[in-house]
Amino acid sequence: MKRVLVPIDGSPRSLTAIEQIKATFSPKAFEIILLMVYENFSVITDKEVEQEIHEELRQKLAMIAEGLDRYQVIQRTSIGKPGQRIMECAQEMAVSMIVITRSTKTSHANTIGTTASYVIRHANCNVMIVKEHVHDDGAYRGLVYRKAKGTVNLRGQLSLKQSECLLPSVRGDVIYTIAVTRGRVRFLHRSYNSDTKEWDLPPYNGQPEMVDVSEGELADIEVNAEGAGKMLDRIRVVNRNMKTEAVFHYTIRRAKPKE
Repeated sequence: MKRVLVPIDGSPRSLTAIEQIKATFSPKAFEIILLMVYENFSVITDKEVEQEIHEELRQKLAMIAEGLDRYQVIQRTSIGKPGQRIMECAQEMAVSMIVITRSTKTSHANTIGTTASYVIRHANCNVMIVKEHVHDDGAYRGLVYRKAKGTVNLRGQLSLKQSECLLPSVRGDVIYTIAVTRGRVRFLHRSYNSDTKEWDLPPYNGQPEMVDVSEGELADIEVNAEGAGKMLDRIRVVNRNMKTEAVFHYTIRRAKPKE
């Protein structure tokens, strides 16, 4: 039985590869390997944190695999640079083909993203690029909030409705207070990259890039979104669950001047 590797990140666009699998490959002839990579460019030294990341990825993959119930499915998780981890898995599992979407970023609807480009250049097997039926004008597709406080309801990542949102980016030193009343969310702070035209750089001056907040928890996150360029940093909050909704309250206030 031949093996097909399907790298996915859980986004709606990456999940179009699952539909392509079901339309193209017979469950009698092909075994499916689902790979989810936690993108990280540094070494994680805390083994407990590493185990938590792998467990979260496994839970997501298990739910996604339910849509491939007619197939034999092998689930793999990894941490690191997506392109490199995909190549390592392809070699380890001796796959016949890699099926991947062009990009999961909204502004790359009609271009090949960096991960897909890496896979095409380095793969020793055939690569199928899934053409998503996306009419994208580059606009952000999640919820957008413009007030200094509010309540947000995010659907699960497998839902066709919004599972993430943008919070207002504010100049100067501010504090974002995130209080979760249901589910789990991830607060993401990213800086603009003038080369890729995406918010895909870590925040300026060592600020935290990611903060996880679970039900019943409250987090005060200090942010300066001015970054090193002309574009303000982007503040996103995503639902960490695949199926269940997440609800949180947020407020943005000025930070007290440091003495």
